Amino acid sequence: MRDSTVLPNLHMLPAEALVPHEDCDPRRVERLSRRIEEERCLKNPPIVARIPDSDQYVVLDGANRSQAFALLGIAHIVAQVVSYDDPGIALDTWYHVVSGLAVEEFEAAVTGIAGVELLACKLETARAALEAQRAAAYIVVENNVRVVSCPHGCQPTDMLILNELVNTYKGRADIFRASNDVWGKQAPYYPEITALVIFPRLNPVDIVRAAQNGYRIPSGITRHIIPNRAVNINIPLRVLRADWSLERKRAWLQEWLMERMAANAIRFYSESTFSFNE
Repeated sequence: MRDSTVLPNLHMLPAEALVPHEDCDPRRVERLSRRIEEERCLKNPPIVARIPDSDQYVVLDGANRSQAFALLGIAHIVAQVVSYDDPGIALDTWYHVVSGLAVEEFEAAVTGIAGVELLACKLETARAALEAQRAAAYIVVENNVRVVSCPHGCQPTDMLILNELVNTYKGRADIFRASNDVWGKQAPYYPEITALVIFPRLNPVDIVRAAQNGYRIPSGITRHIIPNRAVNINIPLRVLRADWSLERKRAWLQEWLMERMAANAIRFYSESTFSFNE
């Protein structure tokens, strides 16, 4: 590791102190729970930020992971603590690839959302409507594009429509994350693709407000860019599950970190990477 590189800020925290800002995908939580039990360790820590005037932390990335810990009844978790003021941290938006659900069933569910209309248009028009907050979202299927109207005017902090939209397919279809809205680019990778659902861009205030006020942004939308992210920390579950005080576990984490440094086992890679095991 280079001397000029700042180590990730890892903390041992009560699992109950982590507050998600988004809904969780029950299928992913179940899969992660099984994987964590099989691997017997926490490989990649969730990324969290302190909620102002609180002992709680909003989960920026890793909500399904932290919920898997709750499902497993594990009292403590190691998290990487960051701040929106940290240089390099950015907030972007994921889109949803909906897969494995009949198109007719998907469209019937979406059109059944009270007060919402689907208005056909071109892709460029849908993009402009979302950017101008004239649409809550838009949907791309193989042969058309439609914007999801806002019955009372679209507000960035009004998540009701987005949650109802995602709830039409959450738990009934597989959901994959995408970074573009082009059908021709996504369809070859998902043989059972149903639709692309495109969401508006959020900002840090929306994230913190969701955690403070107890409402949720739909699962798999927010995309945080975190520099110097810690991965492969491999904290044993036996430590996280141990009947120790939080102070003892924090002392263990500090000793573990010093041992890692003394063994020259920490590596910093500045290159962009692809992970094939998420």
